[in-house]
Amino acid sequence: MRSDAQASRTTLVAAARELIAERGMEGITVVAVARRAGLNRSTAYQHFPKREDLVEAVAVEFASEVRRIFAEPRPFGEQIEYFVEYFFEHPDIARIWMFRLLTGHAGVAPGWGEYMGAVERLARSSRTQNGIDAEMFGVIGVASALVWSLMARPRSRSEKAARSETARFARELKRLFLFGALRPDDWPDLVAEFDREPAS
Repeated sequence: MRSDAQASRTTLVAAARELIAERGMEGITVVAVARRAGLNRSTAYQHFPKREDLVEAVAVEFASEVRRIFAEPRPFGEQIEYFVEYFFEHPDIARIWMFRLLTGHAGVAPGWGEYMGAVERLARSSRTQNGIDAEMFGVIGVASALVWSLMARPRSRSEKAARSETARFARELKRLFLFGALRPDDWPDLVAEFDREPAS
């Protein structure tokens, strides 16, 4: 693909992401994306003849980003914080995951396989409670993070408040995992984090 054609495609995908973040999947049409990108509709249709082609291009980009999240090794508590913060910062990804989940395409949501692979490895480790259902454990984690990322800003008074409440959400998600699925004795750093809590 020529560099100017690649630049147009990149611009269209970026515009689609902005519209998804703002309006959800209903904001995606090839014409609306072309308008947001500042390109004419014929250029947009050359790259993406159908809305579904545009959505798929966005999903492929998301999958690459989500793979990077799970490829970077982090302590478990930091991984939860990073995951929650990432969805908070990328409502476009949260919206497309939700769209795919709600339309029966969970198995093809961007990065779903990588996410479930990480959850299954954790569930099989000796540091978790016996009998963890990896699939349900994974659904609980991702569903809560996705829903929070879409409700954090609308329910908060300001961006600062939304960020503070997102940190609170990540903390409670860690607590849920630590005392519900993990073996606390095998996670002393995570336990210490909760031992440092101020008395209420």
